[in-house]
This record gives sequence, C-alpha cells and structure tokens, in this order.
Amino acid sequence: MRGPDIIARSMSVATTGSPGRKPFQHGNAWQYHPRSDRHSKIACWALLFDLLESCSLLRSHIVEGKVAIGINHTMRDFARDRAKDLDLVICTTAGMTPKPGSFADLVAPYTIVLSEADRQALDALPGIPLASPATVLLALEAKACMTEFSKSRPRLYDELNSSHQTIHGDTDSAIAAGFALVNAAETFISPIRNPWSLQDHSPIVSKHNQPKNLCSIAEKLTRLPRRSRSGEEGFDAFAITVIDCANDGRPVKAVRGAAGEYYPEIYDYAQTIGRLSHIYATRFSSI
Repeated sequence: MRGPDIIARSMSVATTGSPGRKPFQHGNAWQYHPRSDRHSKIACWALLFDLLESCSLLRSHIVEGKVAIGINHTMRDFARDRAKDLDLVICTTAGMTPKPGSFADLVAPYTIVLSEADRQALDALPGIPLASPATVLLALEAKACMTEFSKSRPRLYDELNSSHQTIHGDTDSAIAAGFALVNAAETFISPIRNPWSLQDHSPIVSKHNQPKNLCSIAEKLTRLPRRSRSGEEGFDAFAITVIDCANDGRPVKAVRGAAGEYYPEIYDYAQTIGRLSHIYATRFSSI
C-alpha cells in the first residue's frame, strides 16, 4: 500500500497555506495546520490511489466512463435535515456536471510528493475526471488528531459520527468510508499556541504522553458505529493511520505496526482498502 508513505512524504513539506485560501498568519510555513484541510486532501487522494490500484471493477468503470470524483461535495441527511461537505466522493457520471481536470491533476495543488514508482503506477491508471456529483457511490471523510488529545476526543468523534449519518441519510446504498490520522510524536509545535513569526520568536513546544495519548484517541475512534450491510447505521469501512509529526520541519514518518498494538487490526489501512474494494465490487457490479 502506497498511502501511508505518500501522506508522510507530502506532509513533510511545509506550506504557507492551502491553495485558494489566505496564507497562514505571521508568514509561517507549517507541515500541519488545524485550520487547513491540506492534510485531509492528501489523505483522501492517497486512499483513492490505493483503491484504484486494488479494485479492478472501479478501474473498469472509469475506462467505460461510468464514474467520476467530486471534491468537498455537499450531502444532505434527509432524516435530520443536516448538510455536510464530504472530502471526496466517487459518483456516477449520469447527471453529473463535469469540472476541469482529473484525479492526477490534483497532485500539484495538494503538494503531493510521489516516488518514481508511485508516479509510474499513477501513469498506468485510467484517468478519472472531476465533477459536481449527482449520484454518490462512495463518500470519504478524513480527520486528523495531532495534539491536544484530551480536548480533541469528543470533537473528533462527533465530526466523524455525523459523516456516516449524513452520507447514509442522503444515499443509504453509498459506501461511507472514514479515515483518521493520529500523531505518535513525543513533541509538537502547535500553530495555535504559537501566534507569532517563528523567525522572531522561539516556539512553544508541546509535550505528549505517548503512547497513552495515541491510544486514547484510537480507543475513542473504535466506538464509532460500523455496519456490515445497507440499511444499518455506521461506517462501511474505517482506517486509522499513525504518523510521527513533530511539526518542526523534521520529516514526517509513517508508523508501522500500529494496528494490532494500539488498535484492532480491522482498522488497519491495508485491510480497509481491501474491504472497500470488495464492497464496491459487490455493491456496484451492475451500474
């Protein structure tokens, strides 16, 4: 699986802000900023890359012109009359509104760093177009918890829990996929706790109690509802990936072996890709 390494390499690059948005304050460049969605976009892109390689039916649907992808697509929970923007969706081309560009064209604006092997694999995949969706087949929401673990637990749970409710409240047959990025670093430089130019002021460095903090977040995430068939409530698939990100300019690292040690193996990234591939192949074989 390429995803965790792509996420780590890409997040190692510090940027001054998200594309199309105001630069971060005080001229600072950050590898991770809680008020930017760059990390979520990188994570979703990487997961879809692995899913494209893993699911032959999805590749066939792309070649046949049956599916496209949407970014930040609004879905509405009919029962609760609540709308939510989902990070990335796979949709049918029926009724969609085409947009310029493709999946591969997102590499540069998202500052995604690919190895030569990744680049060759991407070039070998069929091009999937961008669109404003009409009918959603799969919706993905990605969240991260990098620091302030105790305060983040309820917010992280609520944001993710509302995601699967909104997806299935909009389209019950859609696959609801979740992704959580959790930090295992011992220290962290928080953009929120450092509201000044780091060129002129020494940073305040937060210290983490690891692996206790990591385990507390993972335990909360395992309480999210999961479902095994349409008509039930919960995520159809959910992955937890652990990285080491001090947010101080040092390279971000993907942490191996976290599944089974810090959380159950059903949340393993590779297992989640396999599950998504299987669900897509069985649920949408006749579109």
